[in-house]
Amino acid sequence: MKMENSMKIDQLVYSVIGCMHEVYRQLGPGLPEYVYQEALMSELTANGITAYKELAYHPLYKGEPLNTYIKMDMVAECPEGRVIVECKAMWQLTERERYQVFGYLRATEWPAAVLVNFGASPRAQIERYRLANSKIVAF
Repeated sequence: MKMENSMKIDQLVYSVIGCMHEVYRQLGPGLPEYVYQEALMSELTANGITAYKELAYHPLYKGEPLNTYIKMDMVAECPEGRVIVECKAMWQLTERERYQVFGYLRATEWPAAVLVNFGASPRAQIERYRLANSKIVAF
């Protein structure tokens, strides 16, 4: 990915994170995941961010799309690419949630993902990941 495109993706990621912080400020911890998803979708839209809820994607296997699909909580989009947004509302993130996001990154080959846990306290737990040269790295 070109440096200019990478910077635009990073800007999108930081804008999404800003929306996550606002949702947490307004709602705090303790609500079901779907409440945070709806609030985040509303906040993304209010901030002019193009986003899709529960986007279905057919992964490729040996170059052919599978009939089955993965469904991500949300996908934020800019002309330079898409960012996976995965929401949780639990006590603490575990490797299971991270591996789910890693699988989405590998399956889609999109440049970045943000994993948020609105159930954490005293602030939302937010993790950012990038797919670079077939490797997933936190940033």
